[in-house]
Amino acid sequence: MWRFYCYIFLLFGLVACAAVPTPENIPTQEVTAEFSGRKILWVDSYHAGYEWSDGIERGLRSILEPSGAQLEIFRMDTKRNPDLCQQAGQQAWQTIQTFQPDVVIATDDNAQKCLVLPYLKGTELPVIFAGVNWSVSEYKYPAPNVTGMIEVDLIDRLIEMVSPYARGSRIGFISIDTETERKIAGIYNSRFFNGAMNVYWPKTQTEFMELFLQAQQENDILIVLNNAGAPDWDETTMKTFFREHTTVPTISVNPWMAPYVLATLAKLPEEQGEWAAQTALQILQGTPVNQIAIAQNKRGRLILNLSLAEKLQIILPPSLLKNAEIIQ
Repeated sequence: MWRFYCYIFLLFGLVACAAVPTPENIPTQEVTAEFSGRKILWVDSYHAGYEWSDGIERGLRSILEPSGAQLEIFRMDTKRNPDLCQQAGQQAWQTIQTFQPDVVIATDDNAQKCLVLPYLKGTELPVIFAGVNWSVSEYKYPAPNVTGMIEVDLIDRLIEMVSPYARGSRIGFISIDTETERKIAGIYNSRFFNGAMNVYWPKTQTEFMELFLQAQQENDILIVLNNAGAPDWDETTMKTFFREHTTVPTISVNPWMAPYVLATLAKLPEEQGEWAAQTALQILQGTPVNQIAIAQNKRGRLILNLSLAEKLQIILPPSLLKNAEIIQ
């Protein structure tokens, strides 16, 4: 089975799309005696059922299950319970002491802040991070026992893509209010928009609807980043709401937001999981952590919502459509 992915060339700001094998067909390590009995603990900042975490898990399992290594999972659940980060980090540390893993994979920012920094950085235990947005400078990575994959977005390419269809140049950003999303908004604003991006922080579905309507009055392009963390989000209700009330070009980098926005250039959580798992096996084979360079994600999915394009009276060029996944 093949699927179109876009490869991101950050140096030139280009996106090239090509057919590549889906994760189940990616060659993996053979089951060998050296991996049998070896233990890997994945500390997930979030929870099962969150699409980003589920994608990372698919990537991890696609590599680790054929290898024979044992995978254990600890869920911090800090997307839904942000105030419990420190407590979840302490519980993850207790799990490490009990499970005695050979390698720890820690994904997303809360696992770094509440587990790796206070308990693991600078120890003998190898740590692989993934899903950390844009920069790891606040964690002072890499470290002798820490390497990983940084998560980056091509938000500037998305803005460039939809700008011809916008009435002006004002940029807005709306997302359910979480620590990770605040970090991303700050980076977007400083790196791409010189602090001029307007930001809206709803906490519930009702607040999201109200602020979405306000943001469209105050902006010409709207970044709709994430709905995760809203306790009352109803997919059917919100799909209808966006179809009826979208008046400006809307974009996202998260694939689960594609049904709600005009254009999505989605990162692939599977890529983060696959890279982390392959790196874990490399470490188990004897490669020192400090010889493994920090990487950045390169694959993405371009998704276009033609029902919203029609509502906005936007005619998308064939050159864009042929490399995109289409939502009607």
